[in-house]
Parts: sequence; C-alpha cells; structure tokens
Amino acid sequence: MKDTKMHQKKIENILKMSGEERLLYFIRKVSDFEEVWGLFAGGWAMTADNKGRKAIPFWPEKDFSDLCANGVWKNYNSKQIELDIFISKWLLGMEKDGVLAAIFPTPKNKGVIIQPKDLLTSLKEEIEQYE
Repeated sequence: MKDTKMHQKKIENILKMSGEERLLYFIRKVSDFEEVWGLFAGGWAMTADNKGRKAIPFWPEKDFSDLCANGVWKNYNSKQIELDIFISKWLLGMEKDGVLAAIFPTPKNKGVIIQPKDLLTSLKEEIEQYE
C-alpha cells in the first residue's frame, strides 16, 4: 500500500514559500482537489490578525493542518470542508460575521490574512479555469 503522506522534501519546500506564494498554492490546490482543511475541537480553531480581528485558519492539505495542531491548537484535529460548502456557506457567513480567513499558517508563520470576499473572488476565478 502506497504511503499517502506527502514527501518530507515537498513539505519543507512549501513551508519555505512566502505567505503570498502559499496563498496562491492554497487557491490552486483547493480548486483542484475541491477540499479545504481546518482544525476542529468542539469548535474551529481561531487566530487573530495584527489588529486583534478574529480569523479562522485554513490549509490546502491535511498534512499542513496536522503540522499546526500544536501549541494553542494541540487538542485540535484536522477536519475536511468540501469546497462547494466552503464557498457557498463558510465564506459568506464569515463575511457577514466580520471574521477573516488566515490562509495557510505554518508552525512559524500566521499565514495570509484575507477578507472572505477576496478569497471567494480568487477561488471562483481559479475554478472557472477548470471548467
């Protein structure tokens, strides 16, 4: 049986990317595989931007969310969100509630903080390329 864990070198290379590069990787990957990953433990993991505004962290692949399930999130587990639900419910709800998205944090980086409506636009543009 083939090991489904990502090759360690690939993980290291992706973690070396800038926040902007990881954001673009996230958009491409989730559009292609139609899934988003978050951390869950009786509720979704939360973080904040530099101004203290709430943000929910999201990752393109389980291996990356697993890497961040430590520290304040040590009791959290990776949980998959289907892309169509993420687009139709999550991002609209987050926008309404004034909650930001923290895209692709790493153990050493908060990730890119983005407005849900901006993430929605980027995802829809990327998805159109697959149709």
